[in-house]
Amino acid sequence: MAAPIAIVGAGWLGCALAAELPRPIVATTRDGRRPDALPADVEMHALDVCAAPIILGPLADARAWVVGLAPGRDQDRRTLYVEGARSLFAAIPTAVERIVWLSSTSALPDVDGVLDEDCEAWPDEPRGRVQREAERLVLESCARASVPAFVLRMGGLYGPGRELERIYTTRSPAEPLPGDGMTATNLVHRDDAVAAIIASLVAPPAAAGIVHVVDDDHCTRRTMFAAVAARVGRPAPTWAEPPADARIRGKRVDNRRMKDRLGVRLRHPTHGGTPPQAPP
Repeated sequence: MAAPIAIVGAGWLGCALAAELPRPIVATTRDGRRPDALPADVEMHALDVCAAPIILGPLADARAWVVGLAPGRDQDRRTLYVEGARSLFAAIPTAVERIVWLSSTSALPDVDGVLDEDCEAWPDEPRGRVQREAERLVLESCARASVPAFVLRMGGLYGPGRELERIYTTRSPAEPLPGDGMTATNLVHRDDAVAAIIASLVAPPAAAGIVHVVDDDHCTRRTMFAAVAARVGRPAPTWAEPPADARIRGKRVDNRRMKDRLGVRLRHPTHGGTPPQAPP
């Protein structure tokens, strides 16, 4: 039987990934509790990367690890992402031939412009700096072990159970939203995120490195809120400030490497089928 693929962190995205991967699969959660959405034929184990020592169990025999950690209510982000990664990758088993680390576009600085994977600047925001530190640790650990590592910087995830209508709906329609709403969005549908992970598992080792996983669409928050309101039959929200012009501001995360290196063709390139529009 083929060696399994390990999903370290079987959350919302990990369960969707498990439904698409070839068997066998082993998956972990912090306490070993099986999520309802996890396919029944996936082997389940407990793994707390913040515990010492880490007991890898069946992960030691896996041919690839897909690591997508998410902090619980009682977990410090740096402890989880940085110290957890340090413990997990302290001794990569010889059976592991590939690592896929799920990061976030928060690892990029909040600047006005298009940012690709060659951006060396770090973000100022603490959450993003933790992501960047964890990325560096993973890449260095895998390089020492001569294991190809793919760091997938995910945009804001949406999809079944996390619909745009839940993310971009105002609680108080009569209350103006702060700002002018002209900052860009950087999102990715769950199904496209799964496709990027699968592509990274089969891509040639030369393709390894940091890859941005985002939609083509970087429409403004103003456009997103208006489009979602129209879909649910509500008026577009108002904003505290009028737009100075129609220019989209803020970081726009480039996704060309995802397409060129991994061959991913987005099923949802424009935020659930809503094309970019001029601001109302």
